Amino acid sequence: MKKIAIIIFSALMLLGIQSCSDFLDIRPENETVLDDYWQSESQATAVLASAYRSLTLNDNVRRMFVWGEVRSDNVVAGASSESDLTLILDGKITPTNSYANWGFLYASINYCNTFLHYAPGVTNRDQNFSPIKLHALEAEARALRGLCYFYLVRTFKNVPLVTVPSINDNQDYFVGQSPERQVLDTIIQDLKFAQIYAQADYTRGVYNKGRITKSAVNAILADVYLWDQQYDKCAETCDMVLADTSLVLVNGEKVISDVFYKGNSRESIFELQFDKDIQNSDAINSLIGRHLGGNILLGMVSYPPYLIRTGVYCPFNYKGTSVVESEKDIREFTSYAADSKSGSGFIIYKYSVSDVKKSLTATDTYIAQPRLTSDPVNWIVYRLSDVILMKAEALVQLNRDKTDLDVALRLVNRTYLRSNLNVDSLQSNNYSDQMNMEKLVLRERQRELLFEGKRWYDLLRMARRKNDPTTLAYYLSSKISGNSLSKNKLSVMDALYMPVLKSEVDINSKLIQNPFYTDESLSNQ
Repeated sequence: MKKIAIIIFSALMLLGIQSCSDFLDIRPENETVLDDYWQSESQATAVLASAYRSLTLNDNVRRMFVWGEVRSDNVVAGASSESDLTLILDGKITPTNSYANWGFLYASINYCNTFLHYAPGVTNRDQNFSPIKLHALEAEARALRGLCYFYLVRTFKNVPLVTVPSINDNQDYFVGQSPERQVLDTIIQDLKFAQIYAQADYTRGVYNKGRITKSAVNAILADVYLWDQQYDKCAETCDMVLADTSLVLVNGEKVISDVFYKGNSRESIFELQFDKDIQNSDAINSLIGRHLGGNILLGMVSYPPYLIRTGVYCPFNYKGTSVVESEKDIREFTSYAADSKSGSGFIIYKYSVSDVKKSLTATDTYIAQPRLTSDPVNWIVYRLSDVILMKAEALVQLNRDKTDLDVALRLVNRTYLRSNLNVDSLQSNNYSDQMNMEKLVLRERQRELLFEGKRWYDLLRMARRKNDPTTLAYYLSSKISGNSLSKNKLSVMDALYMPVLKSEVDINSKLIQNPFYTDESLSNQ
């Protein structure tokens, strides 16, 4: 691996935490920290604040979307896709693709490692910085580090595991990958520490959504358990989140405005905070686009009608054996909009508009309200509906008795019914076995979490359970129809993970390329 940059900050010595908003408004600096920097609680806290802020940098947010969404059946190329993004959309991924660069998340990890290395010593220098305060901040740093590694391990599988800071030029920066099992165990260890010490409530709304809370820790940990096929622990950890009475599903018709435009809603668990004067949501603007009132400024990706409107691939208006799901699902009209005149497909509404309101004159017609460039939107990492459906998936996989499937169906109905108004609940007699329930949960997660960086990981989780990419390739078959090269690149499990960036492998002999990308007969034909 290339030398991980020493990203610490003596410049932050000039920055005190003066007010409640300062913590989430600090810009990451790129300076070297001297040992004598760590003298006070405010200095330590400033470094942790910069760890949060580093996650909002465009390169990190872009990867959260591209890694988790773009390879899935949810998106195809828009009007102005950059070349590396288009190659990923087409399934033509090579080790030279810039999105194979993991260095930006390792920079965020280094902030966390630096805080965890130096902060304990501050308790000896600042009498006001008690061990209790230290452990609460350590919980945040460990949870953020765990979240970063979770993105990396899901995307690359085996990755370098670095838990010490980059603090001087005498260190060995050439680190090889650790096995996925070791990385997952470290993530779980970090999150279990954070479970104990993380704050449940900062008493300030923006902190409760923009900083790590106990519910945020449990949401990440439940997701890790689900990925790791520890389904009983996933369900138990989801219950800890669902017991948080401060979290409530927003009315379905207000989701676009309250959850995705205004942000920090009662439904939100953890979201990256943006501010037009500090760090605007430029990555979201460029990838998803903005609705400017009467005109839609296209982002890099758009949703095509043939993937969402018709056939067996469609999660809306889905015709089962005895039931039709989501015939008038408001998510179909408020998550994206048909552009029938140009035939260019569907434009994403999530994040791109300020509101979507039902027309007073036209039946089943919704009108988007503009979101201007100057209106920043937060990037939601976890929200309540995601956790509800995590538990449903875990229970379906456990399938210990009929009760598990019944409870899973009730959980699906919680998100389904808020977006399907004046309809009956989905009934168990239409989903009487594990296979049908598994497909239902997958469809409902797609409907609910469209364009939130979740779908590829959902499909990959399914493939991992069977150790077979065949079903995943089926879901992508409409997107890659007629493209034999792309189909070939979904033929083995290793092909479902990203390659290691070629320049990293060239400079660091300890790194091992993903085997799929070393077989030219598979990856380059």
